[in-house]
Amino acid sequence: MTEKNGAYLIIDTETTGLHPAKHGLIELAAAALDQKLGVIETFQADVCPPAGCEIDPEAMQVNGLTRERIKRGISYAVVCERFREFIMKHFSAEPVVIGQFYPFDYAFLDQVFSASGYADGFAAVVKGNDFIDTKALANSLNLRALLKGQPKPFPSTSLSRPGGLKDRFGVTGHQAHTALGDVLATREVLIKLLEIL
Repeated sequence: MTEKNGAYLIIDTETTGLHPAKHGLIELAAAALDQKLGVIETFQADVCPPAGCEIDPEAMQVNGLTRERIKRGISYAVVCERFREFIMKHFSAEPVVIGQFYPFDYAFLDQVFSASGYADGFAAVVKGNDFIDTKALANSLNLRALLKGQPKPFPSTSLSRPGGLKDRFGVTGHQAHTALGDVLATREVLIKLLEIL
């Protein structure tokens, strides 16, 4: 049995739109990190949302997933079980969750886990409520600069848009708007933000 060294959990999702009540999860990725933010293992799954989930063409243009790829994805129930197993494999205590605009990912995952029979939703798997949001950290640094009468260090707090956090920190090599690419980029951005903090 492997030792459970996980301390931090980075999460990212790709979805068919912006509203968890009507749009669906189509990709989930995560990375279990140790106490020094080293990657222990990654998780990635394509997901096929249940019938009735709306698909926003603009969202699909951003993430580049096709309807054919989505149809080949696993069900909500299966992704929930596999993700739960990933958490159990790497964490003996509640992980601190890391995300880029984590409330968005949390809202979708809570909907997915609730729809799959988990009474406590996403909290059934990721217990606790400690999280670090790279977008919020960048906005906090912007606020600190503005209060000192200085220009904002981050004109865009987006991860992948031109001029966003990846550009600002020179983070390359991770495909934008893929869940796993964004997980790995978020880790690098967090490390850079911690250097400033």
